[in-house]
Amino acid sequence: MEHKAYFKNKATQHKTKSHPIQLRRGIFQRDSLSPLLFCIVLIPLTNEPNRTDCGYQVHGTERKMSHLLYMDDLKLLGRNENDLKNEMKVVQTISKNMNMNFGLEKCARICLKRGSVRNKMHIGSTFENDIKELDPRNAYKYLGIGESFDIQHKNEKEKLKKESLRRLRLILSTELSAKNKIQAIGSLAVPVLRNCFGIVNWHQGELQN
Repeated sequence: MEHKAYFKNKATQHKTKSHPIQLRRGIFQRDSLSPLLFCIVLIPLTNEPNRTDCGYQVHGTERKMSHLLYMDDLKLLGRNENDLKNEMKVVQTISKNMNMNFGLEKCARICLKRGSVRNKMHIGSTFENDIKELDPRNAYKYLGIGESFDIQHKNEKEKLKKESLRRLRLILSTELSAKNKIQAIGSLAVPVLRNCFGIVNWHQGELQN
């Protein structure tokens, strides 16, 4: 990749342009700068969809929700097929500009109308390869929670309970001290359930159990 740097002389107010700078390697994995630079690069990916006037109106405000973005997991929300098409064009343009490739084989889309699944959307192929339709009988995992036309709360609860208990048993079977076991439970087992609060509908009795 080739870049140029610009410097401004405070005394003369003149700008100076450097010679081409060849970037031959990126940031090493686990480098402390890596997550910061990653977030900076993704700023346009969350700013631009907000300017498209697409998405759902947030009740009681003038804001519209066009997408959900957490690190590298992106979910686009459109009121209709045209909204979704415009949002996908924006994402495609930004991803090309930053030389970022999407794992389209992991992507899926679904069209809902009043809580029921509609027929296949005819929005065309905005990426080089089309994004598959989500089978209503299957679920798509977003941030670890399986979703389709709604969240399968019962199935998700069972999966989460099994995983949290599996981790709990593993921790208790170790030879750690009592103090370290408590810390390990808080770091490894409890977050399995904590991360789903506000998404999966847990009842008071289930939480007590």
